[in-house]
Amino acid sequence: MKACFEYAIDEDLIPKSPARKLALPNIHKKPCERFLSVEEVQALLTAASPREHLVLRILAVCGLRPGEALALRIDDFVGNQLRIDEALKERQLGEDRIGDTKTDESDSYVPVPPDLGREIVEWIAVHPQRDNPRAFLFLNRRGTAFSVGNYLKKQLKPLAQSVGILDLTQQAFCRTSSTHMQKHGTVKDMQRHLRHSDPETTLKHYAKAIPESLRTAVAALDAQITGTPDGPKARVATAKPSKEATKPRLPRPQIGSTS
Repeated sequence: MKACFEYAIDEDLIPKSPARKLALPNIHKKPCERFLSVEEVQALLTAASPREHLVLRILAVCGLRPGEALALRIDDFVGNQLRIDEALKERQLGEDRIGDTKTDESDSYVPVPPDLGREIVEWIAVHPQRDNPRAFLFLNRRGTAFSVGNYLKKQLKPLAQSVGILDLTQQAFCRTSSTHMQKHGTVKDMQRHLRHSDPETTLKHYAKAIPESLRTAVAALDAQITGTPDGPKARVATAKPSKEATKPRLPRPQIGSTS
C-alpha cells in the first residue's frame, strides 16, 4: 500500500501519502510442523506417475529441498550418490533462476540407496536429453527446469489431493525425511542427511565424506517407505525372514516417457 501511495506522490497525483504513519503489525506466525506419515508417502508413490514417483522418492529418502531436487542435472548422479550444488530461486528470472544452495553446508553429496539408484538409471535411459550431462533431470514442457511453485501447484498438490492429503507444503518434505530418519540413524547422520550446519569442527572438515552409517540409515528409510530389499536387514542372511523383509513391495510405475 505504501509503495502505491509513494508512486502517486512521485507522479504528482497526491500531495502527501495517507499511509505515511502506518506501522505494520509485528505478527509472529507459528511455523507449520506438518510431516507426512510413511503410509501417506506410500500412498503418494502408489498413485504417482514415473516422474513424480522418482521426485517424491528423492525428496522423502534423500532429504532434498524441492528447489534442490528440481535443479538436479543428469551428471549430478554419480554412482551411489547425488551431488547437490545448485538450487532454484523462485524470485529470479532467466539464468539467475538457478543459483547456489541455501547454505555452504547444503552444498554437498547425499547417498543414494541401490534400488533408488536403479530407478534413476532407468529414468536417465529414456530422458529426451540423455546425451547432455548438464540437462536437468526433470524437464518441463519447454525443456528446462520446473519452478518450485508451479511444480507443487500443478503436479504434487493434485497428486496429494487424489490420495486425501489436503495440506501438502514444500517444507513438509524435509520434515518428513528427518522425522522418519530418526528411527534409522544417529543425530550426526540426520544433520549430514539434511546438510544442516554443524557446530562440530570434525564434521565440517569431513563434509564431503559420506559415513557408512548414513548410507545404512538412508537405505533403511528407503526400504521402510518402498518395501525394497536393500535395507540392512535384507543383507543379513537369516534362517527365518523377518516381518519387515516379508512386507509386500510397492509397485513402481512403468517408465516409458517423461510426460
